[in-house]
Amino acid sequence: MNDRSSLSPSTQFVHHKRVNLPKGNLPLVSPIYQSVKFTPANMSQLRAIMGGRDIGYLYSRISNPTVRELETLLAELQGREDAIAAASGIAALTAVAMTFLTTGDRVVVFTESYKPTRFLLSGILSRFGVETIRLSRDDYDKFEAICQGAKPPKVVFLESPTNPTLRIHDLPRIIKTAKAAHCLTVLDNTFAGFLEHQAFDIDLFVHSLTKQASGHSDAMGGIIIGKRTLIDKLFPVAMTLGGCLDPNSAWLILRGMKTYGLRTAESSRLAIEIATWLTTQTWAKNIRYPALKTHPDHELWKKQNRSGGSVITFDLTCADKDVDKFFDNLRLFSVTPSLGCVESLAVPCLMLYADDLPPEEALAAGISLQTVRLAIGIEGLDDLKADLLQAAAKTTGQ
Repeated sequence: MNDRSSLSPSTQFVHHKRVNLPKGNLPLVSPIYQSVKFTPANMSQLRAIMGGRDIGYLYSRISNPTVRELETLLAELQGREDAIAAASGIAALTAVAMTFLTTGDRVVVFTESYKPTRFLLSGILSRFGVETIRLSRDDYDKFEAICQGAKPPKVVFLESPTNPTLRIHDLPRIIKTAKAAHCLTVLDNTFAGFLEHQAFDIDLFVHSLTKQASGHSDAMGGIIIGKRTLIDKLFPVAMTLGGCLDPNSAWLILRGMKTYGLRTAESSRLAIEIATWLTTQTWAKNIRYPALKTHPDHELWKKQNRSGGSVITFDLTCADKDVDKFFDNLRLFSVTPSLGCVESLAVPCLMLYADDLPPEEALAAGISLQTVRLAIGIEGLDDLKADLLQAAAKTTGQ
């Protein structure tokens, strides 16, 4: 539209003149494509775009350039062919469950896992005839028996390290058993991160992008990563469910990923220092951090992982009635259920489990009223120690 002088102001308001960059004149930071709709050059291009999401763009629920940039980056980091971004981690998990499970199917989930995952399977999909089998991290023999039985599971959901007690799964054993039974393996890799577990033949990786990927507590998202054949099966279901990632959040997460390596390395360095220090404190016991030699899965962790991560779990030595004092007296650690951000966080672990686990099952998983989960950020080490020490002193008198 070259001649704009004939247009009325009302039309000019809507159809303003575009500013296009000269060829090769690129912005250093990718722009946010904050547009729901995209227009094709002609009908021939429209038909081509309808044939695949990497050919062009029409509607952001289906695909968006900013979101697609994030998807391709994370698939590359995880060592897989493709990815689908979602509005949250649980939206990503829901898309996986709705794609690969149907009435009459069985699914395995481990007790030591993200509470919304357990509720999705046991509380929601059970209403549609999907049977959920919940196993402990130590129930590998039972998992193998189920997979070798007359009705093996279609999918197994797991985490490593587990949430919140940081157990490490024997991934080769689980994968071998699942593959023999044609059971899909879905690993929530949020705690481990994008640079872990690439070498294992996991079918699908799921991450909460709200955590380490964003890193700044200001964007929410999720991602499913895997072989293109599986992603292609997921794509129509994920797009129809509508839990798509918006471009503004995708851009914030892309910005966070620029410092991902620096942030995760520093928080992991601080975490091992704090975990080691906690072993010397009389007000803390049962310190769980996989890089510690005292961790029950330390040898397995050394074989499978490179980083200990930013999360530490331990038990306070105080009485049940005094647990809240510890959290109420923290000053640098914010009490909120998340992890992977620049701020250090603390949360009572039973809060993550109270609604759907019987007390005896929680105790078997290593969780009591005194169990604390710390998510270490990037503050000064001495400041974090001092904050924990003063809160503990007001709780236990030690």
